[in-house]
Amino acid sequence: MLKWPLPIKALSRDWRSGELTLLFMALVIAVACISALNNFTYSVNLQLQQGAASLLGADVVVTSNAPIDPLWIKEAKQRNLTQTVSLTFLSMVEHDDQLQLAQIKAISPLYPLRGSLTIALRMDDAEGHIAHAPPPGEVWLNPRLLPLLNVTLGETIHIGAGAFRVAGIIRQEPGQTGDWFSFSPRILMNQTDIDKTQVIRPGSNLIYSWLLKGNPDKLAQLQDLLQSQLTDQQQWLDSQNSTPAVSRTIERTLNYLHLGTLMSLVLAGVAVSMASLRYCQRHLKQVALLRCFGASEKQVITLYLIGLSLLGFLASLTGALLGYGLQPLLVQWLGGLLPDVKLQIHAIPFVFSLLSGMLLLLCFSLGNIWALRQVTAIAIFREQHHIGQNSAYLTYGLALLLLALLAYLYTQSLSMTVAVLMGCVAYVGVVIASLWLIFGLMKSQRAIPLNWRFGFNNIARNLEDSALQVVGIGLALTAILSLFLLKNDLLANWRQQLPANTANYFIINVEPSQLNDLHSLLQQEGIQSAAFYPVVRGRLIEINHQPVKNLFGEETKNINALQRELNLSWTAELPEGNDITAGRWALNLDKPWVSVEQGVANRLRLKTGDRLTFQLGDSQMQVEISSLRKVDWTSFKPNFFMLFKPGLLDAFPHTLITSLYVPPEQQTVLIKLVKQFPNVSLIDVANTLKRIQAIITSAGNAVSFITLFALLAGLVVAALAILSFSSSKQQETQILKLLGMRRYALLWIRSSEAFIIGGYAGFLASITAIAINSYLASALLDISFSIPWGMVLFVPFATAAATVAINIAVQRMQYNHSTRLRITH
Repeated sequence: MLKWPLPIKALSRDWRSGELTLLFMALVIAVACISALNNFTYSVNLQLQQGAASLLGADVVVTSNAPIDPLWIKEAKQRNLTQTVSLTFLSMVEHDDQLQLAQIKAISPLYPLRGSLTIALRMDDAEGHIAHAPPPGEVWLNPRLLPLLNVTLGETIHIGAGAFRVAGIIRQEPGQTGDWFSFSPRILMNQTDIDKTQVIRPGSNLIYSWLLKGNPDKLAQLQDLLQSQLTDQQQWLDSQNSTPAVSRTIERTLNYLHLGTLMSLVLAGVAVSMASLRYCQRHLKQVALLRCFGASEKQVITLYLIGLSLLGFLASLTGALLGYGLQPLLVQWLGGLLPDVKLQIHAIPFVFSLLSGMLLLLCFSLGNIWALRQVTAIAIFREQHHIGQNSAYLTYGLALLLLALLAYLYTQSLSMTVAVLMGCVAYVGVVIASLWLIFGLMKSQRAIPLNWRFGFNNIARNLEDSALQVVGIGLALTAILSLFLLKNDLLANWRQQLPANTANYFIINVEPSQLNDLHSLLQQEGIQSAAFYPVVRGRLIEINHQPVKNLFGEETKNINALQRELNLSWTAELPEGNDITAGRWALNLDKPWVSVEQGVANRLRLKTGDRLTFQLGDSQMQVEISSLRKVDWTSFKPNFFMLFKPGLLDAFPHTLITSLYVPPEQQTVLIKLVKQFPNVSLIDVANTLKRIQAIITSAGNAVSFITLFALLAGLVVAALAILSFSSSKQQETQILKLLGMRRYALLWIRSSEAFIIGGYAGFLASITAIAINSYLASALLDISFSIPWGMVLFVPFATAAATVAINIAVQRMQYNHSTRLRITH
């Protein structure tokens, strides 16, 4: 029976001799990478969601045209959710005979639940301070109202029957993420002053906003309970559906973070596999001695499993703590996103990282350890450097199963997990098949120069070892290249998404008769606007002659496009940022047609050729879907779910909309615009734009960190892949040295072999990374992916050069080793 002190003594002896250094280092780096990314992803997910919630003013906002049901408020209270209700209505505001239509929002001292409401109490205070609600009898104004009403701080304005002192200027306000077409300049008042205005009458157009904050699971429970009770005039808004620009950026960031975790698992598995293979190869003599002393196969396996389990626990614990030690740096990088969010250490990611490290070590080492049972006592007289090739296949088989399980647990994305792992499996298959085919045919080739021929012959004689080296180097390189390529495309997409002149204002309610004069004003001031688009309000009521409520039943309440009137438009040219995904832009088509946004088409299960019926006032119109479009909702330009054939909607009353960028030094043009066109409304999206830019900056820091960590892990893997097979070449090096081969010639032979292996691994890794990224870019990140053909040429040579450099360092040590003549039986 194996006694407990023996595995501990053996582990201690191996540690002192340096045998476990590489294996320990590989596992520490692997677990540190997983731990950092796991907790980092967990924290970033929370922070990004809260960052988006700060735009909304809460985790969830339920909007309604009627007072919030008291039973709903009771349900939220039972779930310990923080809540408050605000009321928004339109009213004329008067000051010294100056009148202006404004949007009045009555709030409580709890507002906002997320984000910051910043108010300036002096005209020269550009930053302001955080506040919650004005005192009774006072109001805070949007700065655009000051010149419109010719009012300054401290003066009195009238809202309905009430008089209110202007006590502050709104510098930043959350909660402006609803329907942009309903915005007018905002005034904030205390809820207790609503009755004082006497403007709310039966039939008044009111918007009640129920703000909620709390545990995500509790919010999800409440949503499940209330979803079926929501009417067509009520909406459940959260960070995912309130602002498409924000939610899409968050989704892309989290997908990349998940991909980073998945690639870290691949790197960790390959690193541990290579390190454990080298460890077992260097213990063949020790196993043979144990067998001489009467140890059974079971005792040998148990000895090394216990030792590696102890090593795995220590290395995993060290790696997990190291990964958590990086959290302050990561949170500092994300400080621009949410300064009020403090460092959080989560227990669940820590435990998962610890268990993952031990599972990785045991699973990736089990095949190599299991092969040690084949070592017999007679092996002590043999110069054996291999532990059986079948163990390698067993190791990679177990690795695939473990990676699939852990990858799905970490990413919760089946498509991402399948895409990456299938790419890795395909890579391994191509390596094995191609090496056997190519080098099997080259065994008889004599046209290759002598120095290169040694390299080719060595690969041909040891195809199993060569295949494992190519697999190890190539998989590590595939992971690094995948992250690096997607990083470049993702950051480039974000930079294109929000260029310096991104629109910060929308102009709505423009009458067609005002278009020429408005154009002249903008040209005179040097302001460039996007195209003007007509807007007609209409509701989708039938699909293929079937009422939508009959088609979708209770699901209708969950589909935003069916709960309200849509903004319908038309244009002769396909708008910028719109790409046809099905059908065609059919200007010459005689029959009535409409082009539908791809997301709405997916939710409504629409396809080209379907017939849609719209209710426009008292009239109905039936059109056929001619095309589906993918729309860039992050462009801050007017976009529409439905674009009709030009001329179809001309008979219906419509207004125009556009967006434009107004530099800070030209803000006075907005005052001229509103005074010249009093019916026109301006929507200020600058704060939303700043928040999205903060999210993108922080996400870019996260992406850079993941790529850097993956590069470090990949370098360790590449070194391990080469060192794992260096001992098997040591005897050959000594014999060639004994026969008189000079160092230069020997290094050339080894370098040629390393160059071929490294170059081939780099070539296959480039192709695999491109294939994986092509799928992930379109399917998960929804970004364009340009194939970097130059990389296919550069990476193989760079990988070959790096492999040669590592081999030269190893061969120098082996050549300087004293020559020993070993008798091999």
